[in-house]
Parts: sequence; C-alpha cells; structure tokens
Amino acid sequence: MAGQQSAGIVSRKTTASSGSNSRSSPRTADSPRVGVSAVASEDERDDNMHNSTQQSLVSASGSSVRGGIASSDGLEDRCRKAWHIERPVVEFLRTRIGVLCLLLVSVVVGAITAQSYFHGQPDVAGCAMSYSRPRFVEQTEFDDRWTRFSTKYKLYLYREGGYDASDEAFRIPILFVPGNAGSHKQVRSIASASATAFMELASNNPGAFDRGQIGYDYFTVGLNEELTALHGYSILEQADFINDAIRYILSLYPGTRAKHQLSSKGTTFALPTSVVVVGHSMGGVVARTAFTLPNHIVGSIQAIFTLSTPHNNPTASLEYYVDKVYSSVNSFWRHGFHNGTLDDVSLVSIAGGNLDSMINSDYTYIGELAPGRNSLSILSTGVDDVWLSLDHQSILWCAQMAKKFSKMLVRIMDARRPSQLLPLDQRMSIMRRQLSSDWENGANGVAEAPAVKQSSSDDYSYVY
Repeated sequence: MAGQQSAGIVSRKTTASSGSNSRSSPRTADSPRVGVSAVASEDERDDNMHNSTQQSLVSASGSSVRGGIASSDGLEDRCRKAWHIERPVVEFLRTRIGVLCLLLVSVVVGAITAQSYFHGQPDVAGCAMSYSRPRFVEQTEFDDRWTRFSTKYKLYLYREGGYDASDEAFRIPILFVPGNAGSHKQVRSIASASATAFMELASNNPGAFDRGQIGYDYFTVGLNEELTALHGYSILEQADFINDAIRYILSLYPGTRAKHQLSSKGTTFALPTSVVVVGHSMGGVVARTAFTLPNHIVGSIQAIFTLSTPHNNPTASLEYYVDKVYSSVNSFWRHGFHNGTLDDVSLVSIAGGNLDSMINSDYTYIGELAPGRNSLSILSTGVDDVWLSLDHQSILWCAQMAKKFSKMLVRIMDARRPSQLLPLDQRMSIMRRQLSSDWENGANGVAEAPAVKQSSSDDYSYVY
C-alpha cells in the first residue's frame, strides 16, 4: 500500500509538474495507469484551471485588441487634429513663398530694364555744349494797362553781349514760350546761335539787308515755372498772356524801326504785324491755344516752331480740364485750315527721339492738325548735320541743334513784308531743305507731305 501511495504521489507530482502540457502531450497506451480515479479527479481540476486560464487569456487578449483599436483611433484623431492645425500654416507659407518668388522675378526684370534703359540705349548722347552771353531786359512798360496778368507773368527782351548794343527792339520779333516748369532763360542758346547765324549771313551776303534779312529780336516770357502739363487752366491763362504780349511787342516797332534803318539803299522795312513763336514742350501747346482765345489778333502769328511738344495727347491726363483744352484746341486747328482761319500759318514740330524720356515722339506728330502744305514733323535724328537723339532739355541747348535751327530761321525772314517772313510756300520749302536730309527732300528739294485726313471728330487717333 505504501508503495502504491508512494507511486500515486509521484504520479500526482508528475501530473502537476506537467500542468498545462497534459493536453498538448496526451497519454499513450503505454503510459502507466496508477491511481486512475485520483488522477482523473486531478485531471478534471487541471482541465478546469486550464479552461479558466484560457478564458482569462482570451478575455485579456480581447481587452488588448480593443485597447489597441481604441489606441489606434486616438492616434488617428490626434493626427487629424494636428493636420488641421498645420494646414493653414502650410498654405500661408506656400502663399508667402509664391509672393516672394514673384517679387524676386519683378526685381530682376526691373533691374534688367533699368540697365537697358540707362546703359543700353542705341542712341548715344553726342551734343556739344552751347555758350552765350545773355542779358535779359524786363519790359516794365508791359503792365496792367496791357494785361491782367502783369503781376503774375513777365516779359523780357533778350540781348546778346557783344552783338546787341541797344535795348530797343527794331529787328524781326520772335517770342519764346517755355514749357512745363520752364524758365524764360532757356531761350539763350537759340537766341545766341541766331545772332551768330545772322552775322555770318550778313558777312557772306552783302545784299542780305536789302532782302529784308535784318536779324531777330528775341522776346521771352517768365511764366512762374507753372506746371502747365498738369493744369488746364494754366494753359489758358498763359495763352491769354501770350496774346497780350504780342500786342505789346508789335506796338514797339513804329517808334524804333525808322530810327534803326539798316539798309544802305534806302529799302523800306514794313512795320511788323506778326510775331514768330518758338515753343518748347507745353509752350507749343500754349502757342496754339492762343489762336482760340478772344484776345487773339488774327494774323499776329504766322509761324510756330515747337520743340518736343506733345501736340496730340497730354503727357499726363491727371486733370479733366487738360483733356478738355486739348480737345478744343485740336478741333480748332483741324478745321482752321479749311475755313480760312489758318491758311497762311506754318507749323513745324521737332521731336527729340528715343532719348526724350518725357515726351513720346508720337505725340509730336502734327499730320492730323495741319495739312502738308502748312506743316512739317521731323525727328532730330533726321535733321541734317545733327543726326542725334536729344533729351527733353538738351533740344534747347544742344549746339548742333541750335546752330541748324538758327540757320533755318535767318533764311526765312523778310522785313520788307508786314508778316516779316517769306510767303508760306517759299518758307516751307526752305524749312524742309534746311531741316530734312537730302534723300527726304526728293529731286526738287521739297518733301511732299501727306494731306491732312478729313475728320469731324475730336479723337486723337492718327497714323504716320
């Protein structure tokens, strides 16, 4: 019995030690069968314990799976929330980067454009400096008895040192009108060159006096350097003053022309009834506006020369009244050559070309404002013996331009006539020959200009 009990104890210990391995390692037919009932009861307990353990493991495993799923859902929620927070930041950075790239491209393009504009111009400035000995004599007698603008604007007579010994005007009157923010002193280069050109003409042609070539008296107006390009009413006021100044200038000659008789053969010089007008920039517009005002004396202006003048369009349409003045004046000029008002008036427009960064040369074209018989439009690059592009200011002081312009002026004067100029067709022929190159003049020396387009509208469209 003791041996059997001992064997049973050993058997139970062996069974207990095997534990859960009893199911994975089933008994075989050769296994000992000692203490069958005791072993069976122990096996039942072991099975129950195994089942409970397995259930615990299963339930723990289920909990772990559910916990893992819950943990996975939480991570996804956190990622989604983080994305919703970071997405605006990403879009903000993306927008800013795009703007910075666009700004960088704009800066690069601007730098290339500036480099090309300031250093890569195809036209090279080649003007020689002009020199003068100016003296300006203020016309103090031109007061409120002559004009309502006597306290605002001034009239001066230019005198060239070494050439003009008298402060009296007795030659052919010519009036200079400065442009936007311009000064009356800007006349000095052209006036000095005209004095030199006349002395050369007189010394080389002894009969020049007898042909009425007696030189010019340059008058110039001080207009307070007003910004006429930006203020339409200033254009009208200056034009009104110009008409008053011309009336005063013509009143000077009955007392001085007879005193300063220059012809040795007793040639009689007619009293002037008109004044030549030279306008720079907006001064040319002011000169044409003078024709449209009530105080204009018909026939008092027979020739207008404009330098870098925007005839067709204002350079800066910042005020409604500037456009209105342009429209009214251009309409008057378009129709004036058809109703007889401007039949004997010549209009010459000279543009500076590419170097003039203030005035587009297209705006200086006058083909629609005056017929070819009365007008001439030309670039400084096409002027014989000049061949230069000129900026907005150098067109006044450039020695080559001043010399060529003055030589043309002294060849169209004729003090024997009341207009103080040669007849229209004759002076237009001389101006074309003097200003245009030979190949433009044609075989007979006269360039045939296109006729003005008939138009009843005030539009600014035009074709070269």
